[in-house]
Amino acid sequence: MPEVSVLVAVYNAAATLPRCLDSLLNQTLTPVQIICIDDASTDTSPQILRHYQQQHPTCIDVVELTENHGQAYARNQGIPLIKAPFTAFLDSDDYLAPDALQAAVETFRQHDETDCVLLDVRYTYPDGHTHGYRTRPFDRMTGYEAFLKALRWDVHGWYVARTWLYQQYPYDDTCHSYSDDNTTMVHYLHSREVRCCPGKYYFVQHDDSCTHQPGMGRFDWLAANESLHQSLLQWGIETRVVDSYEEQRWLVLIGCFQFYCQHRQLFTHPQRASALQKLRHAWQSIHVKSLPRRLWHKPGYMPLRPFWTLFVWQEWVFYMFRRLRYDSNGQKKYKKH
Repeated sequence: MPEVSVLVAVYNAAATLPRCLDSLLNQTLTPVQIICIDDASTDTSPQILRHYQQQHPTCIDVVELTENHGQAYARNQGIPLIKAPFTAFLDSDDYLAPDALQAAVETFRQHDETDCVLLDVRYTYPDGHTHGYRTRPFDRMTGYEAFLKALRWDVHGWYVARTWLYQQYPYDDTCHSYSDDNTTMVHYLHSREVRCCPGKYYFVQHDDSCTHQPGMGRFDWLAANESLHQSLLQWGIETRVVDSYEEQRWLVLIGCFQFYCQHRQLFTHPQRASALQKLRHAWQSIHVKSLPRRLWHKPGYMPLRPFWTLFVWQEWVFYMFRRLRYDSNGQKKYKKH
């Protein structure tokens, strides 16, 4: 019986899928159950998956979806197939170090109260350089402590969890993109304790990922944040935490509006109208009275409720100012000597 099951959602990942699967097949921990869910790929990903399954029939399961629904929905289709006591996920363009899963399982064995074990995330770039996540590894947190930090992404979301967490709290698939991150918060919240391990998860950075592409999917972030906000209220999370999360929602709103300003010309007129509708809905739904007072006077971040048109003009002026001051890489164009 496998000790770890790994959910791999796949969509048009033919270029990176072999590296991803090889990293799982070469784990020092054996056996590992690999559950691949193809999310209606239009490239050769399904053929690659079938080939790997034929070569490794005892450890690879393949589910093929006929319609594309997004990563969260795809992973949920694999949850009923889980056989192991621990479950992880691996994106099809990422990969694991050979001892990553062994390090996680050893941590579980040493600490019976631990329900989630964070991997050591390494951002990996095309030129070969890597760096870790912005926060340092920690020894132990309660699940609630990890939940609070994860709301601000002071704790990342790449981890191995006890399978019951995935079964009881499957992925939030309300949005095509981004809502799967909400599940991280849920798993931490309902964990007894959360720990780290040295097993490395290589998070590959490239321009083809959905979060880097200038598409309408970026605005799913707004709906995903609203979904998590509603969950916080349903769970009865204390008011100060909910209010703090409103600041995160506001910062995402500003970021999405700046994204709209930058890429507006790439969208059709109906897409522009849809994007503005989503932005306005988010602007109206956020409880602005809970925002820090510093934002009320910060250019580009002022709520300016109830004047939507004035808010829109603020964002365009903010965008033009940043465009004049910074280059495409976010570096200042003019530096003091």
